[in-house]
Amino acid sequence: MRFLILGAGGIGSYFGARLIDAGHDVIFVARGKQLEALQQKKLKLQHPEFSFFKRVVSYNIDEIKKIQLQNFDAVLIATKSTSTLSLANDLKEWFANKKQIPYIISLQNGVDNEEILSTHLDKTHIIAGLTRKIGAHIVSPAVITATGTAETILGAIEPTKSNESFLNELKEVFNDAKIPTQISENINVELWKKLIINNGVNAICALLKEKTGEIMHHEKLSKIVYGLMSETAIAALNKGINISKNEIDDMFDLITNFDSIKPSMLVDVENNRELELDEICTVVIKNCEAQGLDAPYTRTISTILEYVYYKK
Repeated sequence: MRFLILGAGGIGSYFGARLIDAGHDVIFVARGKQLEALQQKKLKLQHPEFSFFKRVVSYNIDEIKKIQLQNFDAVLIATKSTSTLSLANDLKEWFANKKQIPYIISLQNGVDNEEILSTHLDKTHIIAGLTRKIGAHIVSPAVITATGTAETILGAIEPTKSNESFLNELKEVFNDAKIPTQISENINVELWKKLIINNGVNAICALLKEKTGEIMHHEKLSKIVYGLMSETAIAALNKGINISKNEIDDMFDLITNFDSIKPSMLVDVENNRELELDEICTVVIKNCEAQGLDAPYTRTISTILEYVYYKK
């Protein structure tokens, strides 16, 4: 299968390396020092059970628009959610007046990416996705470290026979590439479950500049994490999604027992990059407010982090 991967950070590079190793064609879209490094030297990825050190093909977003669409079967979006609107506009321009377009798979944080994409692109070609049980980030340009199994869940936003067939094929491709993948008929529920994990640890780890293990094995801090996760489940009710206490407990145990990792927001703080506060935290606050409720854990942690990081 032929893939275009938008974003060559930790997740994008991991998926790309696995797919290339399995014999698939992959082109990366990157920017800045990462793009420069990928074009000048090999991509190096270290994982406890997998290593990759090869030259890869990479372009910037403007260069990729000159390539024929039929060269790709799928476009994987692995950028920050803060880039979704800009990418949607780029893809809309690229796809204009084209009868056949590749499927778009979002592997981003947050629960609003697919809605943003669907306002600019054919909804039947948009696949929502998420990965869990993985930590992956850039150590230095073109050098990636990763840990975990990268369990992946995919689902169509608007199911059709065509995208069902594509999803089944993609599932086989990912599984063969040692990316354990399953298909969900209710992907929005899975996206909110992932947000429960993200809101639970991302902002608090970034604020305290600690890995997940330090937070989860601290008696008092772990209770704050549970409060953050519970507020996310309350927020989900505004979208008609009911996530039980048992499910929250399972996800809390998952984080506690998983490898101690740096969540993406902590990595962003360390590298002075834009934070996904709106996409991970504000969405929880707003969906609680829509029910006449507050989200005091989320509001407190995200407000302090925003002040400390942005001084506003």
